[in-house]
Amino acid sequence: MEIIKAQDIGFCFGVKRAIKKAEQAIKIFPTHEIYMLGEIIHNPQVIKKFKKKGINIIEKICQVPPDKYLITRAHGISKYEENYTKINNIRLIDTACPYVNKLHQIASALKREGYQIVILGDTKHPEIRSLLSYIDNNALVVQSANDVKLKNYKFYGKIGLLSQTTKDIKQFFKITKKIFSHAEELRVFNTICMATRLRQKATEELAKTVDLMIVIGGLNSANTNRLTYLCKKIGVETYHIEDEKQLNLNWFTGKNKIGITSGTSTPDYITRKIIMEIQKLKNR
Repeated sequence: MEIIKAQDIGFCFGVKRAIKKAEQAIKIFPTHEIYMLGEIIHNPQVIKKFKKKGINIIEKICQVPPDKYLITRAHGISKYEENYTKINNIRLIDTACPYVNKLHQIASALKREGYQIVILGDTKHPEIRSLLSYIDNNALVVQSANDVKLKNYKFYGKIGLLSQTTKDIKQFFKITKKIFSHAEELRVFNTICMATRLRQKATEELAKTVDLMIVIGGLNSANTNRLTYLCKKIGVETYHIEDEKQLNLNWFTGKNKIGITSGTSTPDYITRKIIMEIQKLKNR
């Protein structure tokens, strides 16, 4: 049995940067109470480590006392949350991904210039919730090209098209084609981050050559779930797991080539652990 890793795998630049900034804050302010608004990234092992280091993870901004330190999500925070920190003298440790900040800048500029904004994204995802708050929820959020028709949205004149940074590039192109016929002027910004695109491409290429794909990462991670979807769409048997304890010996029966991929929020050490466990299984 051969185990093959995808060419592009694991932490992206934005995730590495967010975790580094959070860890630096812990070292710089060891005697201060530090809070984290939601999950800095969507990975349970990373969040567990921060909890062990004494970080208070809260879900609502009102749970942070005045004058404390607050680590943001890599996905960004809402306009209301940002204003709350200013009013209550809460000191922000901003870990928002630069690609997410760029998305905010583009959307805000389109709004100022009178464009109708369409976003490929998930309205429940913190990245999209944050973005919408800065453009007064003045956008149509769709999850596929079919949504453009199903939502029966009335398009007009100038349209600006964007994407959540973790979405599928192929779906983005389909939506571009669908909207093109509605617009007098269409401005398209490919805001899917390069790391996401590279991991999707590498995963698809690998999935076509193996008997089984193991996708590693948080079950609530949008980009990891996308990798799972792409593998299943190709038709290869696929399992999405968070750690080595979820491996099942029966998955590997009769399989010769095992593909391994992981999301942009999955630490390398977890992937290594899982590969080691698979190697033990094949030697039994």
